Amino acid sequence: MVFGRSEAYWLAELGRLKWILLLAAFTACALWETFAPRRKLAASAAWRWSQNAALDFLFNSPLVWLLRLNAVFVAFWVQDRGYGLLHRLPLFWWLRFAAGILLLDLLRYAQHLLYHHNSLLWRVHQVHHSDPDFDWSTGLLFHPGELLVTQGSYLAAIILLAPPPAAVIALELLTAAQNFFVHANVRMPHGLERGLRRIFITPEMHRIHHSADLVEQSTNFGDVFPWWDRFFGTYRHDPAAGHERMKIGLAELGDHRGLNVLAMLALPFRGKTAVTDDEKRPVAVTDRAGLT
Repeated sequence: MVFGRSEAYWLAELGRLKWILLLAAFTACALWETFAPRRKLAASAAWRWSQNAALDFLFNSPLVWLLRLNAVFVAFWVQDRGYGLLHRLPLFWWLRFAAGILLLDLLRYAQHLLYHHNSLLWRVHQVHHSDPDFDWSTGLLFHPGELLVTQGSYLAAIILLAPPPAAVIALELLTAAQNFFVHANVRMPHGLERGLRRIFITPEMHRIHHSADLVEQSTNFGDVFPWWDRFFGTYRHDPAAGHERMKIGLAELGDHRGLNVLAMLALPFRGKTAVTDDEKRPVAVTDRAGLT
């Protein structure tokens, strides 16, 4: 149990709070993009939004909600049975809470890095990069196969680490709101953005990761916190062409308005391209100037 509450209570609360956070994040980002956009969109927003949303609602949402609620259930299950590394260490609860959040976010960083440097995993992950633009709807764009692989390894990590269920709940809620925000096509005051990116991933950081340039695409892998990119040398401060002129998407798809749902589902099974060859994917180099 967490704070004296039952597992069923927290599972119900998580579902309710995630809907509230998702609705609030969507509304805020959509309004922000409308009145203060960072870039002019190259493709039809109506077409992209409808296709990205269709992929999410028809194929991904049932998986996301089921598997992420299972993450909390697994955290309770491990806690009740005394399994896992953090459960066995003689640490104060708040230290296990903080360590749980950081280690699970580090796992997501490592997963993302692996998706870009393993040819089989890249096949499913490239769907997320197939969007020729970058806005809130890009946060909906994932292949169902990627969700299964990602969440399967995430559940295994919870069993091995045994973070407090409260840490899993907190990270799930934070990720739910963060996903729309980091993909938003929003303009932020320079000082606010530079200060915020020291603590959380910002749209300015994550947009670079969606560059069509392979070197820039192999940077800024963080999910919630930016520290892993800085520590492991995969951080990039700004795109070479600037945020307004950088090209977004996959170079091999050329100029397109965005794939339809069936093309997104079929993309991993297309013929092998240069982007999926490990030997042709560049190794990112940290932008040291951005660390100061």
